Amino acid sequence: MLRGSRHVVLLVVLAVLTAACDKAQLLAPTKSTITLSAPTRVLPSNGSAPVTATVIEQAGTPVQNGTTVRFTTTLGRVEPVEVQTVNGLAITTFFAGPNSGIAEIRGNSGAATGGTSTGTGGTTTTTEGNMIRISIGAAAVNTISVRANPGTIGPNGGSVELIASVVGENGQALEGILVTFNTDQGSLSSATATTNANGEARTTLTASQRANVTATAGTKTSTPATVIDVRAGPIVTVTCAPTVGTATNCAAVGATTSANTATVTFTITRPTGSSALRAVTIDFGDGTTQSLGNLAGGTATVTHTYSGPSDSSPRNYTATVIATDINGETATSSVAVVITPRNTTPIAVSLSATCPSTERTQLTARCSFEATVTGGGEGGTGNAAIQSYSWDFGDGTSATTSGNRTSHVYTRDSAADPQVERQTVTVTARTADGRTGSAQEEIVVQYNAGLP
Repeated sequence: MLRGSRHVVLLVVLAVLTAACDKAQLLAPTKSTITLSAPTRVLPSNGSAPVTATVIEQAGTPVQNGTTVRFTTTLGRVEPVEVQTVNGLAITTFFAGPNSGIAEIRGNSGAATGGTSTGTGGTTTTTEGNMIRISIGAAAVNTISVRANPGTIGPNGGSVELIASVVGENGQALEGILVTFNTDQGSLSSATATTNANGEARTTLTASQRANVTATAGTKTSTPATVIDVRAGPIVTVTCAPTVGTATNCAAVGATTSANTATVTFTITRPTGSSALRAVTIDFGDGTTQSLGNLAGGTATVTHTYSGPSDSSPRNYTATVIATDINGETATSSVAVVITPRNTTPIAVSLSATCPSTERTQLTARCSFEATVTGGGEGGTGNAAIQSYSWDFGDGTSATTSGNRTSHVYTRDSAADPQVERQTVTVTARTADGRTGSAQEEIVVQYNAGLP
């Protein structure tokens, strides 16, 4: 009986020892190495990345499957904390959390020591190969730069887009980084912006003068400041002078006596300091225009003939040059052109009328009219050639003739109407070049008292 009891006790002890061994963690043996790696060393806030621990025995072979690796971090969290190896690899996930900073992630297993730590961008040998550092959020910023699109402000002010590029180690674009913009001129549509997947944050600057712009992310500020200049705009000037005579401007250009016209010369200049021009046009102010190209040579001249005045008053024109540069900006310059009347005498008109008694009836009376025109000749002498005569007979009727004589029949509705009435007759003589002269005459129209 005693020997049997001993066997039972022995079996029980062996069973207990076997169960304890099954529950104990399997850890890396002495002289093993453990190396951590991750596909990235930078993460945005609340980002995540896998972290891999590679555990190798002294002989260079992977540790036994099921070897436990415990992960820890100084910032954020790892899940799961403990992972069993498969083919020497134990993989967990690092979660960055909302705070910026540098997370130190470690992996430990038994007596394993640190090996070589690797990550995106190459291999880094450290004294703690079982530890990697991942920069989170603004702490991951290595450099920041700013550019403007377009790179200049228009001559009259305008808006440009500011683009800040934020990168981490090895030029990796950083997403989700808060960028603060600063400018010494103008205004920003927003002083802050967050980077996109390309590591770019954007805002708009509106200014009317040269601006110096910087951007800051984390502890990094773009240097030197990005300078946004005001680009040169189009500049153009125009002068005018008669083609005949010694006058240096077009303030009083006499019309020719023969054609009643005046010809002038315009000089159009693109001065130093102007932007490159794309197109230049002159509007002569009389309904006509002319293209002058792009003034690549700096100066252009063009002549133009204007019509003179049709009366004794000067005729005014304004010639305007419109210049458009390669950026689409425009500028104008104008000059006045005054055409004075040609040298002619005034047009004098007289009017005579007759209403013979032989051409009267009880209800009608015929009157004859004759206009006499003197003066208006070119060169200050002689009489002008009259092209037409316009007659207003005073009773609501009118007529136009090429000759200086005409007649008109006046009527009354009934014998009960007044037998005598007065009418004011007007005649206007017009020359071929549009000059006019007029005369008026009051006449007495008398109808016969008896029957016709």
